[in-house]
Amino acid sequence: MKKYVLLIAATMALLPGKGMADSWDAENYKPFDTNVLLEKTNLPIVFIDSRNEEGATTAIHKDYRVAVHMTIINNTNGLNYADTLAHPGQTKDYDGWVAIKYRGNSSFADSDKKPYGFKTLKTADVDGEKKKVELLGMPKDNNWVMLAPYHDRSLIRDVLMYQLARPYFEFTPNAKFCEMILDGTYYGVYILCEKPSKGKHRLNLTEPGDSGDELTGDYLVQIDRNNEPHYVLKHKMFNKEIYMKYDFPEYEDMMPAHPEQVEYIQRRMDAMEDALSASFFASDEVGYRKYIDERSFVDYQLSTEFASNPDGYRLSTNIYKRRDSVDPHFKAVLWDFNLAFGNNNGDLLTRNAWMYQVGKGLALLGKNVVPFWWDRLTEDEAYWRSMKERWAEYRMNSFASQHINDLIDSLVNELNAEGACERNYQAWPNWDKKVNLAPNHAKDYPEEIAFLRRWIERRVAWMDSRLNFDASKQAAGIAAIIPAENLEVEGIYSLKGQRVDHPHNGIFVVRYKDGSTRKKRFSSHKK
Repeated sequence: MKKYVLLIAATMALLPGKGMADSWDAENYKPFDTNVLLEKTNLPIVFIDSRNEEGATTAIHKDYRVAVHMTIINNTNGLNYADTLAHPGQTKDYDGWVAIKYRGNSSFADSDKKPYGFKTLKTADVDGEKKKVELLGMPKDNNWVMLAPYHDRSLIRDVLMYQLARPYFEFTPNAKFCEMILDGTYYGVYILCEKPSKGKHRLNLTEPGDSGDELTGDYLVQIDRNNEPHYVLKHKMFNKEIYMKYDFPEYEDMMPAHPEQVEYIQRRMDAMEDALSASFFASDEVGYRKYIDERSFVDYQLSTEFASNPDGYRLSTNIYKRRDSVDPHFKAVLWDFNLAFGNNNGDLLTRNAWMYQVGKGLALLGKNVVPFWWDRLTEDEAYWRSMKERWAEYRMNSFASQHINDLIDSLVNELNAEGACERNYQAWPNWDKKVNLAPNHAKDYPEEIAFLRRWIERRVAWMDSRLNFDASKQAAGIAAIIPAENLEVEGIYSLKGQRVDHPHNGIFVVRYKDGSTRKKRFSSHKK
């Protein structure tokens, strides 16, 4: 009974405390302090100009896009200046029109600092032809987001997770810190980011057809809220419906012209759930492995659990499927970690618990719930064994404790190098406000980062104990050569400049192909 009460308490603590905000504001939701001055920064500067020829502001909306002009300054010398008249000739990474709108659910409704989604355009026509472009070194596409870290007062949770998990997924979003100025007002630190989508350099999805092999793919769906066209999954949790939204193709593109596509993806999802719920669910031939890519689901589950992400499994859970002739299995993609790593009221109850089990309790409160898939998968001894083996691989490489801390150092240093973090909190001074669902009471940025480090240390220790990984045997030397920014390594050298192919037990210099270097401590541990 005690365990049941704790489960209810934990699930209640995960819930947002505010209702939906208005979908637009005539002044475009200005910061608390509109007088913050940006002179120079090491981060790219994104200028958004919504004013027309008469100087009137175009209000940005959540329900539809409007055309605005965007310029991104990103100089090769690493310093960018907001006064473009005093500093002419700066490198413009992008200079053109975009179709922009607000995005997000709780990240919009519960946040004063709003996130955006935008599509790059060839002209000022909001309904005109899209233009695929590279932004800040990220591959060409026309579909982008500007994440607005506000609930996340570390500013780094999303970027941290994507960089740690990138080696293990077919696609994980690239994300770059920047500072934004909208109509002359400084808006703080944002994250210019890719999103899970169909693009050639993302999931590289092909338009499905209406029959044969072409009908079987490609599709991208999302377990989420029912605020867009959706399908109700066949298997409920505690009689609570679970919603699957159509991301690619969009519902409007399938109906009424291609009803076969809607019917196919629903039938395929039904068949996968039926296999999972059957007595023979662990069979290699007719069980769940016929429908899902086991490694992909293991990776999604480990990443979601590592971050103790309250939105994982039940919201923003992207699932895609290619044509049967290419790969007939469902795979998962990571997205949305701003409330993860202890950044919710349920932390004290969920840090030492599996999130796939905690999330089931939300059904008792009538909220979005975790599908039964994840609980069922862990009943298969072979799947659980794969979890343990993969976790050991994580911990010996990208998720090694030293690499996690090095990456946190790198991201924090990037935000502090030229005062971006300080400016952000001048514009959005929220340390004395309940701006998120966090249980910690950090009074400033260093306290928030210290909390994040402690939380991760305790979480991985708990997962190590459950997945039988001996952290004392961790190969810190292997982890240390993984660059924090995913830069390509040119070589590793001694402090005297001699190249070292197999460094161990000492401090060495890692040189990257972009010319930058970092000192790293390498060590080896014998089993």
